[in-house]
Amino acid sequence: MELIRTNVNLLEAGLARFDINDLVAWRRRCRPKVLVVTDGSLSFNENSGFGLWRFLHAITLAPGVSNKPVLTLAHRNGHTSPISVGADSYNVQTNFNFQTASPAVTVQNYDQIWIFGIQGGGSITDAEIGVIAEFMNSGGGVFATGDHATLGRTVSGRLPRIRHMREWSDVPMGTENDANQAVMRIDTVVNPGANGIYEFDDQSDDIPQRLYPNYKVTASGNQWTASIHPILMLPGAMLNRPEANGAAGFTNDIDVHPDHPHESVCYEVTSNAVLNGNYNDAGLNFAEFQPSAAAPAQRIGADVVAFGVSGGRSVQNGVWKPPVKPRMFGVLSAYDGRLAQAYAGKSQRPGRIVCDSTWHHYVNINLDGRGSGRNGLGNWSGGAPGNGVFTPSAALEKIYTTYRNMLNWLQPANRIWCHLFWTLAELRFHPLILEEILEVPRLKNWRDFVALGAEARRVLNLALGSQATTELVKDALLDSKSNHPFADLLSSDELAETAVDRDEFINGVLGGLLAEMTDILPDDDDTTAKILRDDVSKAVPRLQKRIDAVMDQGIQAQLTRLEKTRSLFDRAKAACA
Repeated sequence: MELIRTNVNLLEAGLARFDINDLVAWRRRCRPKVLVVTDGSLSFNENSGFGLWRFLHAITLAPGVSNKPVLTLAHRNGHTSPISVGADSYNVQTNFNFQTASPAVTVQNYDQIWIFGIQGGGSITDAEIGVIAEFMNSGGGVFATGDHATLGRTVSGRLPRIRHMREWSDVPMGTENDANQAVMRIDTVVNPGANGIYEFDDQSDDIPQRLYPNYKVTASGNQWTASIHPILMLPGAMLNRPEANGAAGFTNDIDVHPDHPHESVCYEVTSNAVLNGNYNDAGLNFAEFQPSAAAPAQRIGADVVAFGVSGGRSVQNGVWKPPVKPRMFGVLSAYDGRLAQAYAGKSQRPGRIVCDSTWHHYVNINLDGRGSGRNGLGNWSGGAPGNGVFTPSAALEKIYTTYRNMLNWLQPANRIWCHLFWTLAELRFHPLILEEILEVPRLKNWRDFVALGAEARRVLNLALGSQATTELVKDALLDSKSNHPFADLLSSDELAETAVDRDEFINGVLGGLLAEMTDILPDDDDTTAKILRDDVSKAVPRLQKRIDAVMDQGIQAQLTRLEKTRSLFDRAKAACA
């Protein structure tokens, strides 16, 4: 699994000339601001089986972290405080209420909300739902999960869009008197432990469940092309996998997840009745699923990102639960609000959403084995959970990457410029493209920028995966007042039916932005350090101006080539007459 670790460091090599402590301080203002909320018997404790500590470590300190989030931890009931994760210390807000929270739960204060709910009775107040709905409709990202039956419904069961993306009320645990209902338990623990008995603790062994990515397959001429959702891509993974690449195109896809004997299920949202309906709960009334920005006659729904298999046998969990009826089910679902139109009066499009079938995919007992008699998905140097140092397995390293991919994907589009600035800064001084950077002063035309962007994209692909460059460019265009329709165009399947080169556009925009960054950050380290230390937002308008200029060049270059092609075809056709 060194691929996951080394390639992120590959990108960081671009700023190795500066003091690491200075870089950490300078970049803090660009880090995702994430509110993590839980309730009931779930916690953030390191020593609790139902604690989220190992998950917090994975997204903040584990090898492979490239954009450490600024976390706010909150519990809707009581909780000990502070919580230490490595050298980091967090005070936990207790008796948390979304309506009365300080700071307020708005997109000005937070980029994302992550909700891990275990309480299943009643509901949060209408006022709290209103706060979360406003956050979501204003561009904020949300992750939500619960467990079997009604667990998690208290907070998430009535939230817009989320209420349709996951089952919040009706998944059996296996102890029901009605056997026909009990066999519908979702059980992903398909391998018995060393004793050969299927039991609850098998969720804490070193065998994860198999995850089945929901590939999007489209025709490409006489062959097919498959793509995977970005949250399931390891660094180095290909965004589009043509038929000609065979199995090699799928080697860096994430195909594992923690297992559990009674999960819930995630859903796609495709029903016209749901897509065209209004959200009229909690005193609110608005279109729940907005029309597509690129094709307004359609509405943007939610997709199942990955499936799992429920095929467990009778399991010992206090009582012997009956075998389950084998079936596939949705493990992860996602809604991409960036493809939808903004709500009236909003400057940003709706926020993205990810739902998971259970928080057991994130708590200690399923990751490092705490609270069980097993070592989890890894090894403890002392031989038992909590004894010594925990080393994650290759499978758990993949799962950690899924967590971090979710964090990146859920970031609001209007936060792109801060992240993009630092990515361009790393590229500007990167040794792998140093010779190309030296040529920047002579670059003037579209072809020059396309060539520079292609080399820069090669580095980004190695470091972050092939989806990273596409996402960065699309998000930058989405935030451009004059060019945001082209972000939708680059996402459109219709573009594949034209002679327009999508990759050329992406490379050209990246190259133009990198050329501008080369001018913003000079070779002199002291001058560059001062710029990085001060407010980098002062440089953002220059990048925004450049993206508009380089897009004009790209559009004109494409039109000129298309017109020349048309002229040549017309001339040849006339010669045949």
